[in-house]
Amino acid sequence: MGTTILVYVTLISGVNFPMEASGVLEAYSFFHQSIDHFIYGNIAADIRILQAGDFSWSLGLAMETYMGESWNSPEMKFNIYGGHWNLKTQLGYFLDPLLLRVYTDHECFHNIDMPDTLSEYMNNVKAGVVLDRPAPPASARPVLLPSGWPDGWFSIGFYRPKGETFQKGHDFNWSMHLYLDFQGISYRSWFSGLRYHGDVFFHNDGTGSGRHRGEIYTAYQAPSGVFEMHLTHYFTDTQPFRALDGETYWGIRFKW
Repeated sequence: MGTTILVYVTLISGVNFPMEASGVLEAYSFFHQSIDHFIYGNIAADIRILQAGDFSWSLGLAMETYMGESWNSPEMKFNIYGGHWNLKTQLGYFLDPLLLRVYTDHECFHNIDMPDTLSEYMNNVKAGVVLDRPAPPASARPVLLPSGWPDGWFSIGFYRPKGETFQKGHDFNWSMHLYLDFQGISYRSWFSGLRYHGDVFFHNDGTGSGRHRGEIYTAYQAPSGVFEMHLTHYFTDTQPFRALDGETYWGIRFKW
């Protein structure tokens, strides 16, 4: 009995609830402005709720909103019907310098207050690995490739369970996702580089689609977070809905 109590106490003592948050707040404007694309805004946050040794559990929420029409058009409007939401829960295991993770995404797009009220939503389970090393120390001289190899992550997703209760408006079966961050040069608190984000989707009917975008960015590391400016281009986007193929935009971003 005493041994059992000691085991329980040891387990409980190794569990803590850090409630640490990280996230991003950003806005970006398209070069080719239209009724569908003018300025987009996005806010996303993740909270690490539980930590037990190298194991962690976190929750996340992201919300992207759209504004359409040109800046000089009286028809410019806030496209609430184009909203994109993502709810996430994640289990992780830290294996220095990698984070192994299993997580779920609930993604949804809603047509609100529109004649066509069709909404699209999907649920999936993803497994992957994250490489996110500490930022290199500030240097009084310019440094090329300060982080060495790029940081990033890779995931494989499975769109389960099936059926309209859990999936609506798409026919994805499984997918692969890759994100790479090549930090090219740094100087004091400034750094810049290139990023790539690719998504490949395999459909239930045997076809596929994908979304690939690249980004050039310059960032400043402040005590409260990182401020960035970036130029982003979609090399290809063959998604069955809300495709941004060939679109380019510039934006500002704050990461904490």
